Amino acid sequence: MGTRPPFIVSLAEAFDYPSELLGNKARNLSLCMREGFHVPAGFCISAESYIAFTGHNNLQKRINLELYRKDFSSMRWEEIWDVALRIRSFYSKGSLPEELEKEIASYAALYPAGTKFAVRSSAAAEDSASASFAGIHESYLNVNAEELVEKIKLVWASLWSDRSLLYREEKKLDSQHSTMPVLIQAMEPKKLSGLAFSADPSTGRQNIIVLEIISGSLDLLVDNIEEPERIKLEKDSGKILSADGQNTTALLATNALEDLRLKVLSLEKLFGQPVDIEWTGIEEDFTVLQVRPITGLTNDTDDERSWYLTLTPGKESLLALTDKVENELIPGLIEEVESFQAEGPFPENNRLFLEQLEERGISYNRWKKTYWDDFIPFAHGIRTFGTYYNDLVKPEDPYEFIVLLKSDDLLAHQRNRQLEKLGQMISNNSNLKEKIEIFLADENNISTEQFWEIIKTETNTGDKFAANFVKLLNEEMNIYYDNVSLADDPRTLLKTILALADTTIENTEHSESIAKKQELENIYLEKAGPQKRDSALNWLRIGRLSWKLRDDDNILLSKLENHLYLYLKEALNRLQKAGLVKETPDQINLDDWPAVLESMQKQKTYTPPVTKEKVHKEKNVSLKPRQLVGQPSSSGMVTGKARVIRSVDDFKEVVKGEILVFDAVQPQMTFIISLAAGIVERRGGMLVHSSIIARELQIPAVNGVSQATELIETGDLLTLNGDLGLVVIGEPEFDLELDKLHKKV
Repeated sequence: MGTRPPFIVSLAEAFDYPSELLGNKARNLSLCMREGFHVPAGFCISAESYIAFTGHNNLQKRINLELYRKDFSSMRWEEIWDVALRIRSFYSKGSLPEELEKEIASYAALYPAGTKFAVRSSAAAEDSASASFAGIHESYLNVNAEELVEKIKLVWASLWSDRSLLYREEKKLDSQHSTMPVLIQAMEPKKLSGLAFSADPSTGRQNIIVLEIISGSLDLLVDNIEEPERIKLEKDSGKILSADGQNTTALLATNALEDLRLKVLSLEKLFGQPVDIEWTGIEEDFTVLQVRPITGLTNDTDDERSWYLTLTPGKESLLALTDKVENELIPGLIEEVESFQAEGPFPENNRLFLEQLEERGISYNRWKKTYWDDFIPFAHGIRTFGTYYNDLVKPEDPYEFIVLLKSDDLLAHQRNRQLEKLGQMISNNSNLKEKIEIFLADENNISTEQFWEIIKTETNTGDKFAANFVKLLNEEMNIYYDNVSLADDPRTLLKTILALADTTIENTEHSESIAKKQELENIYLEKAGPQKRDSALNWLRIGRLSWKLRDDDNILLSKLENHLYLYLKEALNRLQKAGLVKETPDQINLDDWPAVLESMQKQKTYTPPVTKEKVHKEKNVSLKPRQLVGQPSSSGMVTGKARVIRSVDDFKEVVKGEILVFDAVQPQMTFIISLAAGIVERRGGMLVHSSIIARELQIPAVNGVSQATELIETGDLLTLNGDLGLVVIGEPEFDLELDKLHKKV
């Protein structure tokens, strides 16, 4: 029986070991050391240490369960992030084998007291010519000796981060057998730092050297906190092709620029190919921090890596975006929506009408761009806070952080509370309830206007109910969804309110939720301590605003879209009267507003764009599945009849106690979920809207169910297991299963 590979190897000796054990990053730096380049002293935690840790905590089985619950290619990014969060929690709470922990402490003790360390990933696939992995895995700077074990575990966990899993899938790399060596080095702060490329990565020209330089620590550049100064040189002559900035002037004042060029050439010669170098210090202080081959100099580019890096924006960029969203974007969007609302009915004058149509179209384009440029990136704030919270607190439930983010200020919650109050008014007045039931049962003989007159004159609370209902309809349901304005369908809303009349509103649970939220916030800040308190509060602010925005932006933008939709609908009616369009199209394309505007301005025929009709695929009954697998979204178990929601027309058919089946739940439609006994959704993730509202209503939910609306039909009997992520179609078969259901129902 041979001896096992070492747990730890000195960086000076790393080149003597294979890359499978220590990774290319460590071996490359070890080679630089041998060739006389200054490299910060350090040591390498080997792949053998990683294997020992995962075995000690029985992690591989748990990882496999997460990764292979369903086919990876059918998982949405939100589902992959959930998987990554749960795996990260496994690592964070794991313990190191005693021998390994002692060995790490022994190596750290070789450095002077107070030494700060850099803890970096050094996986075998990193820094290779085919895939750089630069920035994909975690790195930590200025780490105290007593924090090393914690940071090593987080670097190991980053092997399973969402961006790492996606990048490996893109590159067709083996995740199942991946390991993660870790490189630990003493920090060496210098006045100047930067990147150096011995070929131009943007053009592929190999006769050019590209330098990027900043003052201070290199992480300011790598993390996109500061913009670097850039210099381009002819490789052989050193001739400056382009340069700017004070640091460039400082380099030119000495011989440092020429010295830097020569060192870049030496490193390229050492590795036998164009290289990407991370460095700090100049001339005699020049220090190599990392060297790797430049990827992307051929047609096989590595551009997709840049996208994966955007999955986890840094705190500084999120804080800047927080200020922008909170103080500029959301107030601006609200103001614009309210200004459109205040303008009243359509002007009869065509010129004025067209001015207002164009104003709404321009507003729509501007806010649509803002949505993609600012609101979507800011949604990552929830996830980055969740990761920070879990690393700090190490809760048993990796989604405990959600309790800290919940808010009663969400626009959808405000709307739903108004619905509940109207439901209570019906519940307290049997005469009002009877009149509404008659109206809803007789769609043909009673107009909406007649109904309101009956309500006002024949019931005690009719005036108040009618006023509140109309206010709700005009101010909260004036949203665009599925090519309609929800305010145009009062019957569906009234039916929902009628069903809510039999629902008891629990206030005690709300009080308990507030107490739990405060308790967790106290624990969170206590764990942060005085030194990290400001950082913890910043992350909490980011998380809370991101949580609120992810709902409110959809509601506010739908209100903005509703104003454009109504104007386009009116414009098409006017064009039809003028004989310039044969008939109003079934689908109004909001993006086509410039063409509608031009047709009215120039009085020319408008031809609507061809839209694809939504086709419901009938499934082959002979292939009807018995069980569907998704992601556990909200715990509990329930049996009930399915109601498949494919369009807004299905809203009016919902019966209280049904299991609602969606392709994707949006905040605009969550008012009908109050009637559901459970939720099934094709879109997956613990932070999607269906998961959040299901947990708040305490009903079972399973999401991430591929082809949910195709494989399930309205009327199917479903059994949901929100703990295991299973949906059973048909009668429950097992006594145990039935027993659990009877206890739940």
